Amino acid sequence: MDMEKNVILVTGGSGLVGKGIQMVINSDMREDEEWIFLTSKDANLLNKKETFDVFDKYKPTHVIHLAAIVGGLYAHIGANCEFFRKNMQMNDNILEACHK
Repeated sequence: MDMEKNVILVTGGSGLVGKGIQMVINSDMREDEEWIFLTSKDANLLNKKETFDVFDKYKPTHVIHLAAIVGGLYAHIGANCEFFRKNMQMNDNILEACHK
């Protein structure tokens, strides 16, 4: 019986939590799963077209969205509204691509 693979797309794949998930997955790989760990080099998730293109490329069945615009404490103090808006834009692009 042929089972279709689940394709799990992880945004923020180079971050602390993304790397942690990758370590766990690499130690217990399943044949019916394909894991894709995206980094900012793969797509600018603030750009709707790039976000949709990466979803079209990998056609994920599941998404773990961990990506975010981050900076140190002082960066957040000076630009917290900008960080919030960019992260909300990224979230909206991801949600829209998931819904598509």
